[in-house]
This record gives sequence, structure tokens and C-alpha cells, in this order.
Amino acid sequence: MSAAAEVLKTLHLILQTGFLAVTFLLLLVTIVNRMRVRCVRLSWQRGPFRGLPLWPALFLSAVLLFFGSAYATGREPEIVIFIGYLMGGVCWFSASLLSASTLVTEYGLLEHVNRADRAVAWSQVVDYFEMAQGNQQRFVFFYLDHTDTRRRLELSVPRSRYAPFARLVREKIDARFNRSAQQVYGKKALEG
Repeated sequence: MSAAAEVLKTLHLILQTGFLAVTFLLLLVTIVNRMRVRCVRLSWQRGPFRGLPLWPALFLSAVLLFFGSAYATGREPEIVIFIGYLMGGVCWFSASLLSASTLVTEYGLLEHVNRADRAVAWSQVVDYFEMAQGNQQRFVFFYLDHTDTRRRLELSVPRSRYAPFARLVREKIDARFNRSAQQVYGKKALEG
């Protein structure tokens, strides 16, 4: 093997080790962030293909395809390189799968486990409405962020989770709105 080939092989192993370390760290951070979320009442996978992370799945498929084609053509693939890419892909896939779930907690809504800054507390919600969209129900929440700027959060709720989610929304939000609407004014107060 030439010196250039040795350098390229060493560089490839260093880059692959970096990829494996980064994806393992991503998985570790995602697991820790998920474990920090307390009082989860509902959760569901979001995104296309029933929450299946597309890019990590394509990457794992490509790794398996290249390994299979190398093996089928009689070339012996480097098992260390294959295992490194496979483990990195599994870590990336697992982290993406964990973070692609919507969590509904006792305290609010969390659309992405690794983006706690985008969590919305029930007390921040000032208005909402719902509408049907395909085989899902879509809820649109208007809330005030930490700078009192009005923001919008759209959640697609699967039909299987609609009833418990709607019940929780009524419990957490409607009860707060209905309390102020129950105040009855006399005719004199309304006229003057």
C-alpha cells in the first residue's frame, strides 16, 4: 500500500471517529434532555412517514447498500469502517427519532426535546383554534414569548391522540378563559 493510500486511510478513520463521537454525543444529549422532561401526559411522533427521520434512515440504507454491494462484488469491505458508519448512523437515527416527538406535559407543550427555548407553557397561551386536516386534527396556539411578542405554534395531532389532547387543552386553557367569561353584568353596566 502506498504512503498516500495510508494517509487517506488514516484520515478516513479520523473523520469517521469524529462522526461517531459527534453522533454519540448528540444521542447522549437527546436522552438527557428527554429524561429532564417531567410529567409527560401525551406524546406522539411528528413529521412525514409517521415520524421516521428521513436523512438518518437514508444514511443507514446507503451504508447497508454499499456494504452489501462491496460484499456481493467480491471485494472485502473494511469491517471497522462499516461498523463505525453503522454505529454512527444508528446513533443519529436514534437521536432524531427521540427528538422528533411532540411532548404534552402537565406544564405545557414541547415540540422538540433539544429545543427547550421553544417550549410553550399553558399559561403563555392567549388563544387557540382547531381545524381538521386529513387524518389529523391541527391545533393552532397563539402565545406570548418571554419578550411579550405574540407567537404562533401549530401542532398536528393524530386522530388516536385527539380526544385526550382536546380534553387536556380544555382542562388547561378553556378553564382559564371561561372563568373570566362567566362574569355577568347587569343591563345598566352594559348600557353605560
